[in-house]
Amino acid sequence: MTEMSTGRPPHCNIEYDGMLAIQICNGLRPEFAKGTPECFIQLANQCMDANPSNRPTASDICKKLYNWYKIVSYNTVKDKDELAILKAFKLADEIIPTLSTELQIYSKDKLTSKLLNFKNLSEPINCGK
Repeated sequence: MTEMSTGRPPHCNIEYDGMLAIQICNGLRPEFAKGTPECFIQLANQCMDANPSNRPTASDICKKLYNWYKIVSYNTVKDKDELAILKAFKLADEIIPTLSTELQIYSKDKLTSKLLNFKNLSEPINCGK
């Protein structure tokens, strides 16, 4: 979802290695582009929750996305919350064309999954904090 927001892979400015994995485990999350609707950011953050039981199900995500689609495509606004969603997505539509679309060229290795072997996971990890 962050890639849809920014047009760039998450953490594209950081080396994809064990240190990044540790930072993600410690709460590092990708950023969203200016103008991204707050409801979209909230859903993405729920999907990235460190506790899997707090994450929405695929069915919940599908229902929410479909509801947003209906609100935006058909202006089916029933209450002030749906009006806020409509306004947020319309504002995002105005901001998107102003965002940079220049993409950095990444090596295939950068964006390819790697096996990270963490030994002694039960020991504290020093992340330089």
